[in-house]
Amino acid sequence: MLLDRSREGPNPYRPLMGFIILALLVGVSGSFFTEANIPTWYAGLAKPDFNPPNWLFAPVWTALYIVMAVAAWRVWRITGLKSPELGLWGAQLVLNGLWTPLFFGAHLLLPA
Repeated sequence: MLLDRSREGPNPYRPLMGFIILALLVGVSGSFFTEANIPTWYAGLAKPDFNPPNWLFAPVWTALYIVMAVAAWRVWRITGLKSPELGLWGAQLVLNGLWTPLFFGAHLLLPA
């Protein structure tokens, strides 16, 4: 498929910033549920020995959300906003956003 540069406008990175901001907002919204639960509820869970340290989660998830946003932006440049691919990206972003309140907020491990 050819790249449709007509969507880019004068600043091709402005839409990229929109994708990044949207993805990071989903990630940041989860911190409202995690922060108070990490030293209390989460610390009490039985975790495997290979469980990463708590300080590693924030930078790794931030990087993942940014990479997901860049991928969505690249797809948008080819397919436009109303594509099945971006619909799936939006759906997974919603599911990511729901996971944190289910797991950390409501302590519902199986649904999460």
